[in-house]
Amino acid sequence: MSQKILVALASSEDAKIVLPKAIKIVEKNNSILKLFHCINSEVYLTPYGAFSTPEINQLVPKWRENLEEETEKVKQWLTEYSQQTASKGIQTEWDYLMGNPSSSIIKTAKDWNADLIIMGRRGLTGLSEMFLGSVSNYVVHHASCSVLLIQ
Repeated sequence: MSQKILVALASSEDAKIVLPKAIKIVEKNNSILKLFHCINSEVYLTPYGAFSTPEINQLVPKWRENLEEETEKVKQWLTEYSQQTASKGIQTEWDYLMGNPSSSIIKTAKDWNADLIIMGRRGLTGLSEMFLGSVSNYVVHHASCSVLLIQ
C-alpha cells in the first residue's frame, strides 16, 4: 500500500531544499505526493478589521491586488513542481489555502489522511521563535501522523 506524503512548502525557495529530499523518500516508498502551500492570511488582513476610513478604503484594492498576485505565483510554482514530480512517475497532486499556516497544514494532512508530513524548518530559536512562532514546532506537536523536518 502506498504511503501518502504531504510536503508543506513555505516558498519556492524552500521547495528547492525540501522537494528533492521528499522526492527521494517518495520514490523509495512508491508513495503518493501532495504539495501544499498556505498563503498566510495575516499578511493580507487589514490591521483595522472592520474599521473603515477613506484612507483604509484606498488601500483595500492594493491588498486585493497583492493577494491575487501572490495566489497566481503560488499556483504557478505548485504546478511546475507537480509537473516535475509527475515526470518522474510520481503520482502528485497539489493544493493551497489561505489562512494560518500551522493549522492549515494540520487540517490538510488530516483531511487527506497523510501518513507523513515533510516540511522545512527555518531554525528560529529563543526570542525569535517565541515572538514569531514556529510553524514546524506547531505541526510536530499537533499532527496525527509522522513529521519529517528538513533543516
